[in-house]
Order: sequence, then C-alpha cells, then structure tokens
Amino acid sequence: MHRQNSIDKHIYTIVKVFIGLFAIIFINLAYIQIYQAEDLLKDSHNSHVAEKALQVQRGKILDRNGVVLADTTVEKDGFKRVYPYGEIFASPIGYVSDKLGYAGIESTQNTYLAGNNLVLHALGPISQIFEQNVGNDVHLTLNADYQQAAYDALGNRKGAVVVLNRKTGEVLAMVSRPMFNPNTIDEDWDNLRVDENSPLLNRASQGLYPPGSVIKPMIGDGVLTSGVATTDTVVNCTGALQLSGGYSLSDSSGEVHGGVNLAKAIEESCNSYFGTMGIRLGSDGLKETFSRFGYDQELDTDFINNKPQLPDFDNLSDGELAQVGIGQSTLLVTPLRMAMLAGSIGNEGIMMKPFVVNAITAPDNSILEQHQPMTWRQVSSPETINIIYEDMKNVINHGTGTRAKVSGIEMIGKTGTAENSTGKDHAWFIGCANMPNEDIAFAVIVENSGFGGSEAAPIIKNILTSILAKEGK
Repeated sequence: MHRQNSIDKHIYTIVKVFIGLFAIIFINLAYIQIYQAEDLLKDSHNSHVAEKALQVQRGKILDRNGVVLADTTVEKDGFKRVYPYGEIFASPIGYVSDKLGYAGIESTQNTYLAGNNLVLHALGPISQIFEQNVGNDVHLTLNADYQQAAYDALGNRKGAVVVLNRKTGEVLAMVSRPMFNPNTIDEDWDNLRVDENSPLLNRASQGLYPPGSVIKPMIGDGVLTSGVATTDTVVNCTGALQLSGGYSLSDSSGEVHGGVNLAKAIEESCNSYFGTMGIRLGSDGLKETFSRFGYDQELDTDFINNKPQLPDFDNLSDGELAQVGIGQSTLLVTPLRMAMLAGSIGNEGIMMKPFVVNAITAPDNSILEQHQPMTWRQVSSPETINIIYEDMKNVINHGTGTRAKVSGIEMIGKTGTAENSTGKDHAWFIGCANMPNEDIAFAVIVENSGFGGSEAAPIIKNILTSILAKEGK
C-alpha cells in the first residue's frame, strides 16, 4: 500500500509538471498572438508576412485629396509597385523591393498595405478564411501641391523643407534633396548606398544640423519665462561679445546693433544679445527651456525621426553658454523639430504632435482607422509666446526675413545662418503663414549655402506663391 501511494504521488507530480509546461506554452502563445502580433506583422523580415505580400495586390498610398502617390499594377509575372511622382515623395513614402525590403511609409504601414488585419490576425489560423487578396489603402496628410511646390523651390540644392498644419500637426510637405527614385531603387541601389550626398537619408526628419539663429525665438521665450530679463532689457551690441579668457562672440559680419532689446534682437538677429542671455539663463535655465519645447524627448509618431542632440548642460563654460544661446555649440536639430517650434509660436504655445497617416480604408472603402490631431505639449504661456510672435512678425516686415514676404499673407519668421564645422554655413528659415485654407508652420534648410535671409527665405516665398496661384488667390 505504501508503495502504491508513492507511485501515485510520482504520477501526480509528473501530471502537475506537464500541466505547468502546457500552461507556460499557452501563455507564451497568447502573448505572441495578442501582444506581439502588431510588431510581428509590421516586421518586414517576417517570412509569413513577406510571403503573403507577394500574393496580394498592395493597397494604394494617397495624399489628403485622393491623389495617388503609390499604386500596384498587375503584370504577367505578378504585381509591380509604381510611384507616379518618382523621387518627389520618396522621402516620406520610401519604397518596396523584393530584394531590399521596405522603407518609409511603405514600411511603417506595411501591415495594412499588405492586407493584414490585426483583429483577424489574433484569431490565428481561422483568420485565413477571411484574408483578402487586395491590400488596404493608406491616406496621408501630405498635400501633393505643397510637396511639388517645395520640391521645385528647393531645386537641386541639398537640404529639406517641412510644412505642417500648425493647428493639427498634419504634415503637408516633407521634402529632402537629393533623393532616390523609388521606381528604380533596385537598379540604383549600389550607387545610392555609397553616394556621399546621402540620398537615402530623409533630411527633413532625420538630418541633424546646428540650428544657428533660428533657435533664438525659443531662447527669447526662455528669457521672459525665467525672468532673467524683460522685453525692455537692453544689451549694448558693439559687434562682438567679449567673454572671459579672451574669447569673443562676433555678430554677423561684425555688425554693430547698438542698444537692443528682445524685439530688436530677434528682428536683427543680434548674437551679442542672445549670447548674453545664454549666459544669464545659465545651464539650468537653458536646460529647462529646451525641455519645455521637447528637445530632450523622443517623438513617437508614424514616421521615422531623430531626436535632437543637446549639449551637456551641466558642464558648460560661459563661452559655451553663449554659443548655445545663438544655436551653436554641440546643439543639433532636425528641420521637423524647427517647424514644430515655429508652429508652437504660431499656436499660442501649443505644440501639436506631427503625423503623416490620416486614415486607413479597406477595399470596400470602409474606414479601418481614422487618426486624430493630438497636443504634444504646452511649451509656454500664450501671453509670453505672443510677444515672440509679434517680434517674429517684424522679421518679415522689416528685418532679416523680408525676402520671404508674400503680399496679403500674415507671416512670422526667423532667419538663421548656422556655422558648420565641415564646410560653408547652412542657411535656415522657419516661421508661420496664415494661408487661405491652412494655418501653416514651416522650416527650410539649405546646406552649405550661406545666409538664411538670402538663400532659405526666398524658398518659402516661392512655395507660398505657387500654392496661392494653384488655389486661384
């Protein structure tokens, strides 16, 4: 009897072990099927997804007005992905390649474009009963007219243009040049990947550059918010700011501005003023200002973007503090973040989260997803930010940004000429414009081209003039 009880105990123990193992397997399968389903479906290396994609007529990618930006044609030997605009939309849309995989929107929205459905996928093998052989369509916030105008205005120069609806965060244009042609990506790949001009880089959201003077409106907000100076505080500009250790921070071409307050410093882009304010703000004040505007935060959105690179605020000399105050030192930003900065100034301190995917529709035109605008942060008080707004309006009307001015359009702006350790200065221009159909924010950078007022500002004028002509205004 004792022996029988011992055998029963061993059997009971073995049964418990097997039940435990099955429970672990079940929990793991459930975790993969439910919690990891979205990531696995979006992974371009998922062999099941890749195999299924070859059997599906991939969905369209369209702009906000239904203009087709990417389509799939039926060929004798299968499907072929075509891009009617070639390289014009390549920076946000990317490409599809049997050899190279996916990039851009084609990658981030591959789940939907390939006809997969996350809800059905959770059903496992049963989902195969409901699978479709036509992919879903992805509707973007991009505006083909803005994108074409920005592409044409930038011309053959290296750089980027970003245009946002500052009230909603919708990306209206995202242009990077030089760029690849997604229609010939396979044939061109070997040359593209070694091209020193980096045509595979989306400069608009991934390119990191010193901002130079386009950061000054944000520093101005930091000055007023912290109370280290008021709108009436005057700094005497002699053409160069003399610092300890014999270091000198010069104004552009050594220009002497005389006594300048905040408004005049923004209008004339005075380095002596903002260098002084960088020192007054100190490490803590600068760190707090950059944090309020989100420069120390990752931006989780529906397209790939790079986080800005900030100085080590805890270990800056007076000279380095002054450099940060004029957008130099080790500070690096993307054009996207500068457009967001401008947008927050034109939106009473509200910075919207940028997004490029507006909706997903099934082959029967039913809406699977509809994306809504989202506030990312309140960067400053409306009262303080509106002071900066008025000062930036003067930049357009009679300051360094007059070459951006468009008759009948209220605009604000800020020029920038950023020193570049590897070559000629980069030209910047950021700002906002109240267009008839959109309240926009924008950022333009032209690499190695010189002064922002003469090189970048006219690009925005050309873009806006083109849009007004198309709208018959």
